[in-house]
Amino acid sequence: MKTCIRALAMVIGAALTFAALPEDSAAATLLRMNHQMAANTAGSIVDQWFADEVKKRTNGEVEIKIFFSNGLGAVKETLSLVENGAIDMAALSPGYFPDQLPFFTAPNSIPMAIDNIDQAYRLSERLMKEVPALTEEARSKGIRPLFFHVLNPYVMVAKEPILTVEQLNGKKFRTWGSDLPRMAQAVGAVPVTLGVTELYEGMMRGVIDVMPFSVDLMDNYKVYEVAKHVMDITIWDGPTWGVWMTEKSWAKLTPAQQKTVMEVAVEAGKRDLEAVRQAAIDSDKNLRTKGVTFH
Repeated sequence: MKTCIRALAMVIGAALTFAALPEDSAAATLLRMNHQMAANTAGSIVDQWFADEVKKRTNGEVEIKIFFSNGLGAVKETLSLVENGAIDMAALSPGYFPDQLPFFTAPNSIPMAIDNIDQAYRLSERLMKEVPALTEEARSKGIRPLFFHVLNPYVMVAKEPILTVEQLNGKKFRTWGSDLPRMAQAVGAVPVTLGVTELYEGMMRGVIDVMPFSVDLMDNYKVYEVAKHVMDITIWDGPTWGVWMTEKSWAKLTPAQQKTVMEVAVEAGKRDLEAVRQAAIDSDKNLRTKGVTFH
C-alpha cells in the first residue's frame, strides 16, 4: 500500500512540475540549418548573430540551430535536404545548383561582371524586388530566401605566380556553376568543380593549380599554407550564399514571428556588408605576415 502511495505521489509531482514549465518552452520552434561555410568566416559570424537575435526577439519561441561546415549534409545534397523537409533551413550558394536554380545561379557565378561588394549587395536586393522569376523559382523548390551574403572579390590564388593569360593554359582551375567553367576553358585551363571546404586539400594534392578566392576566406581556411601567391585581378564578385527556409517551416511561424525574422534578416544583410569589408582589410595584413606575395 505504501509503495502505491509513493508511486502516486511521484506521478502527481511530475505532473505538477511539467505544468509549472513556462508556456514558451513547450511552444518553442526549433529550426535546423545546414551551413556550407566554417563558423569563423565573417558571413558565418553574421549568421550566428542572426540566429541569436531571432531567438532573443521572439523570447525564445523560435530557435535556429546552425550546423557549420556541412554538419547536416554535403553541399551538393543540401538543396534536396531542404526540398524534402529533412532540414528546416540552409545557408547555401545557388551556384552549386545551376540546373535547379538557374536564375539565382547567374549573379552567383558569372565571372568578371562586377568588382566590389557594394554592387553585390545592391544587386541581390534589386533582383529579389524587381525580378519575379527569382521568387517563382524559389517557390517551385518549396524554399524562401531570407537574405543573401556578399563576398570580397575572388582573386586568383596559386602556388606559383601566374602573370599572363598564357600561363593559365593547362592549369587545373577551380570553378562552380555553369559560367565560370566556360571562362576557364576559353583561356585553355581545365575547370574543376570543388566546394569551399575541399579547396585546401585540393590545392595541397594538386587536384587544382589555381582557384579564385577572397583574401579573407584564404585566411579563414588557411589556404596560405599551401598557396602563397595572389594575383590581384577580380575573377568573380557578387551575391553569394543565401539563408533559406523551407516554406513548410515558414508556415509554422506566427505572423509576428515571421515579421521578426524578416526584420532581423534585413539587419543581418547590412551587418554582413560591413563585416566582409573589414575582414578584407584585416586579412590582407595578416596574409602578408604569413609570407603571401601579392602580384
